Amino acid sequence: MAAAAPGPVELGFAEEAPAWRLRSEQFPSKVGGRPAWLGLAELPGPGALACARCGRPLAFLLQVYAPLPGRDDAFHRSLFLFCCREPPCCAGLRVFRNQLPRNNAFYSYEPPSETEALDKIDHMVPDHNFLFPEFEIVTETEDEILPEVVEMEDYSEVTGSMGGIPEEELDSMAKHESKEDHIFQKFKSKIALEPEQILRYGRGIKPIWISGENIPQEKDIPDCPCGAKRIFEFQVMPQLLNHLKADRLGRSIDWGVLAVFTCAESCSLGSGYTEEFVWKQDVTDTP
Repeated sequence: MAAAAPGPVELGFAEEAPAWRLRSEQFPSKVGGRPAWLGLAELPGPGALACARCGRPLAFLLQVYAPLPGRDDAFHRSLFLFCCREPPCCAGLRVFRNQLPRNNAFYSYEPPSETEALDKIDHMVPDHNFLFPEFEIVTETEDEILPEVVEMEDYSEVTGSMGGIPEEELDSMAKHESKEDHIFQKFKSKIALEPEQILRYGRGIKPIWISGENIPQEKDIPDCPCGAKRIFEFQVMPQLLNHLKADRLGRSIDWGVLAVFTCAESCSLGSGYTEEFVWKQDVTDTP
C-alpha cells in the first residue's frame, strides 16, 4: 500500500489468502495471525508488546505495508498494530513502525511452490485461541466523487419528505440538529458505497470520525521522539470487528475508529522498531 502526499484514499478489504502470501518476504498487508515482521533485528521486546493499561500480552491486530516513494531508506516500510483483548481494557492499543532500505539481504527470496505444505505447517502451530483470524488486506482507490453524490441523494430524500412541514418548524429542527448528528451522517455517507471497507489509508489526509465526541486536537497527538510532528496515516474501521470473531459475553473488543498517526519525516530507524501513536474513538466516548 503506497504512501503518498495527500490525495485519493486507499480502501482496504479483508480477503482470505494462502499462508505463503502473508509471510514477511511478501511484504503483506494483513489482519490477524502472527506478525509478518519487516526485519528480524531489534524486534519490540516483550514489555513493548504488553498492554500499557493492564500489562497483559497484546494480540496482533493488523499490519500495513506502506513504502514511501523516493525514499530509499524507507523503500520497505510497515506499520504494526496490536490490541488488548481482555477486560477491562478491550482494545488498549499500541502501534509500531519499521522501515528498511531498498537492497536488504534479508529479502533475497523466491516465493515457495509448495503452498499446501506451508499452510499445513501454519495450522499445526497452536494459537491457544489468542490469535485473530488471518486475512490479507487488499486495496482499491476510493472514488472521491460518488460519496458526494450519496450525500446529495440522502439530502434530496430528506428534503423531499419534509415538503409539507411549515417553514417555522423546519427552522426549529435545523437549529436542533447537533454537530454529533452531522458528523455521524457524514461518516455513514462516506462509507456507504463500500460498506465492507475495514481500513482507510491516506498519509497526511484528514481522518473521518464516527462521532463528534473525543476527536483529538493537535495538542493530543504527541510529536515523534525525533522532534517531528506526527501526521495521520490510516484508520481502522468498525467493519473489521465482523472478521475477528472476538465476541465473548462481557469480553468483546470494540471501537468506532482507530486512527494511526506517524512521524511526518518517517525518521530513519535502521533495522529497529519505533512506537507511533494510535487514537481510539468510540461512537460515544470520553478520553
